[in-house]
Amino acid sequence: MPFVFKKLLDHGTTNPIVARLSLQTLQLLNQSTATKDLRDKVGKLYVESLQRKLLRCWEISERYRQEFNTAADTYKPPTAGARSVEVPQIPRLEEECHNYLYEAKNYIRDLLQVVNLLYGSDFREASEFYRARKGGVSLIEYATARFGKQDEKTLFLEEAAPGVEMLISLRNAVEHPDGYSGVLRIENFSLDPDGKIAEPTWHREKDGKPVTDPMPIRSFEIIVQNLLQLGEDVLVSWVADNLKASQVMRVAMIPEDRRDPKCPIKWLVTISPQLEARLKSLGAKN
Repeated sequence: MPFVFKKLLDHGTTNPIVARLSLQTLQLLNQSTATKDLRDKVGKLYVESLQRKLLRCWEISERYRQEFNTAADTYKPPTAGARSVEVPQIPRLEEECHNYLYEAKNYIRDLLQVVNLLYGSDFREASEFYRARKGGVSLIEYATARFGKQDEKTLFLEEAAPGVEMLISLRNAVEHPDGYSGVLRIENFSLDPDGKIAEPTWHREKDGKPVTDPMPIRSFEIIVQNLLQLGEDVLVSWVADNLKASQVMRVAMIPEDRRDPKCPIKWLVTISPQLEARLKSLGAKN
């Protein structure tokens, strides 16, 4: 039975998250050696789980960006001798941060389910991306042992690990305050001594002491892009190793300026350089 595309959360394929986690995913799977059962299971995770969770993060990020810009544009520094000043605030900032982290953590957890389907592993919790559960191995350790320390799959997972750990630690500080990850502190706009406003930040504390430096909440946008890339890299790297016609085809990246604005997918299966050169040679002879 074919996948039925529905408009999710008012977003269509012009949104890169939809294009790259739905249509791109299904196209790549169809060019792989995956069985129909595997294609259906992996495709369902991407379309019905990963895509939806990341879209929710994106929506929160977009609301924050708009509210941040409005607050920054309307703020009026205090005049000389002023006895009061109105500092703008972003409504529901704490709730938005909590929801963002909830969706991001579950995105990582479900991405590990994709890994399980593709490679036969048994990861259960999001934190296993970088830290092994008792008696097990982390995803990084698993990749190193299975693919090798210098394999591209191991390298991009290692590169993503610090950001993943940061997100999960922030969320755990919400779920288990004063536990292993401490407590999450969220600071709205505040006033610096020089009269300028300081942008909202978040950080973790434990036993009343900072565990991390304050980070701008504007990093919402960068995190969404990093999670999108991580999600597609897991699949793209597997498909590249499991193409139906691996001797004549390859997975290639579409340059950003050449992507279709109506559906800006990033990866596609195309002919290999060797086959392309041979076809050009034959064309030249004719």
